[in-house]
Amino acid sequence: MPFSREPHYVRVRYRSVVPFIIAVLVAGCSAPLSSTPPPTPSATIAAARPSATRTAPVTMPATFAAICGAIGDFVSDNPQTNGSFVLNSPGRAPIKIAIPAGRLGGVAAGYVCIGVLAGVPHPLFDGFFPANTAGFIDAGTFPATRASPAPAGFVIPQACAYVAPPVVGTAQTDWMADCGALNNGDARGTLGPALAQQGWTGCGTGLATAQWRKNDVMLVVVESSLAPGDYPRLTQFARVVSPCA
Repeated sequence: MPFSREPHYVRVRYRSVVPFIIAVLVAGCSAPLSSTPPPTPSATIAAARPSATRTAPVTMPATFAAICGAIGDFVSDNPQTNGSFVLNSPGRAPIKIAIPAGRLGGVAAGYVCIGVLAGVPHPLFDGFFPANTAGFIDAGTFPATRASPAPAGFVIPQACAYVAPPVVGTAQTDWMADCGALNNGDARGTLGPALAQQGWTGCGTGLATAQWRKNDVMLVVVESSLAPGDYPRLTQFARVVSPCA
């Protein structure tokens, strides 16, 4: 994902030499002007920051997971060492994001929307989504997370956030969502009320799973093992199957 860089400008000092200037002026009267452009001053990149506006076309990945929030507890990465930060959003437990070594190489602050990849024990930073792109959600809009593709007919509650791009297959699509340490051990209890509110009907339960149906769509909630890097899952099938058929 693209981000802006702010340069430090280099100040150049010139030495005044009067005889040299006079010689240049005299030569200029008899010699044609050169078409060679003047040298461009160099700049030093100080820090990487998320772009505030879209300045160039952005190629969006076919699948992605985005999390938005205010950055806190920022620890910069470098070519040898991983970094990290926390994303905060009202109504959601803080989510720690790992920065792979050399991935960002600068500082970031304020409200951002980022792409994430699956990681252990924390999701991995995969760049910033600029404003006016599919992965950017305006501050104050909830839920402050997005997946592409998203589950058909279901909007995840604000307490949860997608922490890996969805895995799309011919028969089903799977999503992973972090709902906070207190809720990850009871995904069915956490997501069930939101499903019912959005018109889904429970049609079966199994070992650490619950099946829901709305019209011709079936969604399964799968509990997390609570192992590092494992989160509750949502699975949507291409067609309604047992026990909801």
